[in-house]
Amino acid sequence: MSSKKDEKPGRRAFFQEITAGTAGFAMATALAQMVTPAAAAQDAKAPKKAESPFFKNPPPWPKGTEGNKYSHLFSTRLRENSIVPDIVPGPQAYFRGDSDLPGAKINMGWQIFTKPYRLEMESHHHDTDEYLFFLGSTFPDLVGSFDAEIEYFMGKEYERHIITKATVLYIPAGLEHNPCDIRRVGKPMLFSALQLAPYFNGVYQTQGYMELRGMKKID
Repeated sequence: MSSKKDEKPGRRAFFQEITAGTAGFAMATALAQMVTPAAAAQDAKAPKKAESPFFKNPPPWPKGTEGNKYSHLFSTRLRENSIVPDIVPGPQAYFRGDSDLPGAKINMGWQIFTKPYRLEMESHHHDTDEYLFFLGSTFPDLVGSFDAEIEYFMGKEYERHIITKATVLYIPAGLEHNPCDIRRVGKPMLFSALQLAPYFNGVYQTQGYMELRGMKKID
């Protein structure tokens, strides 16, 4: 008899453990079922980072190191006052090549034109290649938003061209170019000149050799 009495507490404890374990498992399962859809929904709402279409099997993303070994290669001081604020609203952005980053081999600027303006009055040439970009300024379509008309002259013979579409103009070293007349501006136009020289320089028709090594930044 005593053995049966001894068994009862043990059996009771055993079944209590089983019941508690089963209930715990059921509760955990129920919570998991409740949490998983919510987490999945939250993940679905989270924006996914776009992956490059050019790299199918990129190496692991580097953890990187801390330091300032290459800090001198970054230029953030680009803002300058416009030299023609009535026509070209300021401020404007310019990278003055070697003046902003010693050792740089290019210089360029970005200007927004909102009104007609004769950008260059006489022809000149450079001893390096130059690229001129005529674009619209409405994002994200800088090509389709171009709405302007520009008269441009090329060569010593002043070959005349009319620009009415977003255009990249390549000017080889030594080639005479300009004048440039922005005759009509239907929408604000983004103009950028990129010269493959450490600072802007050129030989002008009447002024001779001119150069611009730097301008005062406003930030």
